[in-house]
Amino acid sequence: MAKTKLLRSLLLSMAIAAVIDGGAVEGKWRGKLELGQTKLDLIFNFKSEGNEISKCTMDVPMQGANGIPVEVAYCNGDSLSLLIKQIGASFSGIITDDKITGEFSQRGFTFPLTLKPDTDLSERRPQTPRAPFPYTSIDTTFIAKDGTLLAGTLVIPTTADSRKMPVVVMVSGSGPQNRDEEIFEHRPFAVIADYLARNGIASLRYDDRGMFESKGDFSSSVFDTFKDDAESALEFVGTFPQFGNKGIIGHSEGGTIALKLASENLPDFVVSLAGMAVSGKECIMKQNERSLGRLGIDDIEKEESLQLISACFDSIITGNNGIPFDVDAYIRENDLGVPQHVVASVKANLNAGNEWFGSLLRLNPRDWLAGIKKPVLAINGTLDTQVDADSNLATIKEYVGSAEVKSYPGLNHLMQHASTGEIAEYGEIKETISPEVLQDIVSFIKSL
Repeated sequence: MAKTKLLRSLLLSMAIAAVIDGGAVEGKWRGKLELGQTKLDLIFNFKSEGNEISKCTMDVPMQGANGIPVEVAYCNGDSLSLLIKQIGASFSGIITDDKITGEFSQRGFTFPLTLKPDTDLSERRPQTPRAPFPYTSIDTTFIAKDGTLLAGTLVIPTTADSRKMPVVVMVSGSGPQNRDEEIFEHRPFAVIADYLARNGIASLRYDDRGMFESKGDFSSSVFDTFKDDAESALEFVGTFPQFGNKGIIGHSEGGTIALKLASENLPDFVVSLAGMAVSGKECIMKQNERSLGRLGIDDIEKEESLQLISACFDSIITGNNGIPFDVDAYIRENDLGVPQHVVASVKANLNAGNEWFGSLLRLNPRDWLAGIKKPVLAINGTLDTQVDADSNLATIKEYVGSAEVKSYPGLNHLMQHASTGEIAEYGEIKETISPEVLQDIVSFIKSL
C-alpha cells in the first residue's frame, strides 16, 4: 500500500537468446543479483549485425526500468565487457554456449552475476492471457472530472446471454501504473479481465493519469484525484446500453477508492482486493513495524524508532503549522535511542514527502465505511505484508455488516500463493493471481 517505487515494467518480447557465429550475443539474457535478502533480476537485450553487437540495453523489472543504454566496451568469441554509464555500473563476463559468467560492479561494489538465455514469457507468467480470445478488446478513452483524457481498454464478452451483462471498472493500487497494473512482468488486471470476460462479465481498465497513454500529471495527484478518475470511469461504462450492474474491482489503494465510492452510493457493487479500511497512518505504521523487525535491532530501539516515525507522520497529518519537523530535536527532547541508519531513512523520506503521501496518511475510511449499503466483497491474504489482513477485514466487517469478507491463507498482497509475503518475492512467483480469488470474484458478481 505504501509508496514503494514499484513501477511497472513493459511486456517483454519472446526473442530467443543465443550466441551466434563469430561470438556475438543475440537476444535476451537474464541474471539475478543477490543483494542480501533482495534478489534483483537484470535483463540484457542484445541486437547483433554480422559478428558485432549493434545495440544493447538493460531492463530491471523490479524497478520498472527498461531500455537503459549499455555500451559494449569489448566483445569477442569468449568474453565481453559492458558499461552502463547511466547508473555507474559495468559487467564483464566469459561467454560459453549457454551462459555468460562474470561480475557486475556498481559504485565500488562487485557482485557475481551469471546471465542465461531468457525463457519464454509463457513459462515465466503462465496466466498471462493469450489468443484466441472469446471477447472483444477495444482501446478507448474517456474524460476525467477535471477534463483530463484517460486511456484504457474495454473488454466485452461475445458470448453473453440476452440479459444486460455486468461490467466492472478496475482501479489500481498506489504508484504509477499501466492499465494492466503490471509489476515484475505480472499483468494482474489483464488476467482478471480475461477471466471475467470468459464468464460473461465486461470490464474497463485504464492507465493512471500521466502514465503511458493517459494524459495529466501523476506527481501532483492525491487520493481524491484518483477517486474522481475512478468515478469518471464508472460514469463512462454507464453510457453503454448493453451493460447492467456497474461495479468496481479495486486493488490496494484502488480497493479503498472502491469502498469510498460505494459509500457515496455510486457503484452497484464493489470488490476490494486488499483495500485499506484502517487509517492510512495505522496501515503504514504497521508496515514500518514489520520493516524494523527485519533489521535486527533490539526491542527498545524498535519501539523508539516507531515513536519517531509516528511523530513524523503526525506532523504531516496536522501540517505542524507550516514548521518543518525537526528529527534531531525530537530525538534529543525525548531522549530516544534510534539507530543512525533509521534516522537517515526517516529524514530522507520526510524530505521526499509529497501531497499524495499526506493525503493517504490523513485518510481514515472508518469515517465513511458505515455509509456503504451496496454489496461488498472484501478480500485479503494472510501473508499480505502491506495491508494487514486481520485488522483490515475486521474493520470492514465491523462497519459494513453486510459485507462478505474472505481471508485467504497463504496469499500475499498481489493475491499470489506465497511463502513469505515479502515484496521481494513477488517477481519470483510464476502465478499472477490465485485461481480461487478469480472464481470467488465471478461467483460474487453473478450472485447479484
